[in-house]
Amino acid sequence: MKILILCLFPSLTHAAFSAGSNQPAFTLSDRFKATCPADISTISQFDPNLVNAANNQESDDQHTWVAIYRSSNNLPSVLVKDDFLNAMRIATTIQTDGASTSPSTAMDSFSLSSQIETSNKNQSSSGVKARTPVAVAKICPSDFAGKWIIENMRCSLKKEDTNEACDGNSEHSEAISICIDELILHHLQEGREFDGAIRTKATIHQGRLLDERGFKEVQTLSRDMATHVSSLDSSLVKYAERSVETLSKSPGARDRALKILNYLGRQDPKSEEEKNAEDDSNSDGDDYDPWATVKFL
Repeated sequence: MKILILCLFPSLTHAAFSAGSNQPAFTLSDRFKATCPADISTISQFDPNLVNAANNQESDDQHTWVAIYRSSNNLPSVLVKDDFLNAMRIATTIQTDGASTSPSTAMDSFSLSSQIETSNKNQSSSGVKARTPVAVAKICPSDFAGKWIIENMRCSLKKEDTNEACDGNSEHSEAISICIDELILHHLQEGREFDGAIRTKATIHQGRLLDERGFKEVQTLSRDMATHVSSLDSSLVKYAERSVETLSKSPGARDRALKILNYLGRQDPKSEEEKNAEDDSNSDGDDYDPWATVKFL
């Protein structure tokens, strides 16, 4: 009997693992941690140009940034690789000799050294080290009254490096996904409306992540250049699906989905008349030309 059990054990083990191989992997730890709202000095570590652009705007107190870091759950080799790639990015994109025609891209040697250095001394209780963020994003008031827009979704990780264990099948997509979820959660925690109130500026790659969260593509291009708009009914369905382990893929993603779903459930859906009235107020008319300010050679 013992010999028979020992002979069958390898085949039973293989069958158990092969049966669940088609299911998406669920990791027991988070590879990223978020800080929202993030300090403006943190954003400057990622890209000083984003800070310069934010300082030129009037209502900067209503702008909320989110910063995504590598957590301490990653291997040391991953953190060293990120530090190396960050140093290469700074060395190839930031000029220190002052010869650049654009003042926003010129930095002195002291600023450059502060960009490259990564301190491991400060570490919070959440396991996030004081390192350079791997992704950032911002939510701020839109050009339309009562509307908000998510923009400047940036990530230093390569989107070509795929990983089925990540949310969105890559670390780049997972970091951007956390940015979107954290800004939506912050928006809802402030007691603001959601249905049609959040507009986003997204690329084709980022648009797929917004579609997975119930956002709808805009039908007409407006002066805020938004590509997607929030939808309460669709987001309720999408985040309910994401609260399941097989779709969230990590404890942090499932926890954010449950929190967002809790706040979305408190929202009052708008009637079709209210939605049509908002569409009319947000329309710029047939005379609006989004390319009017673009200079062609």
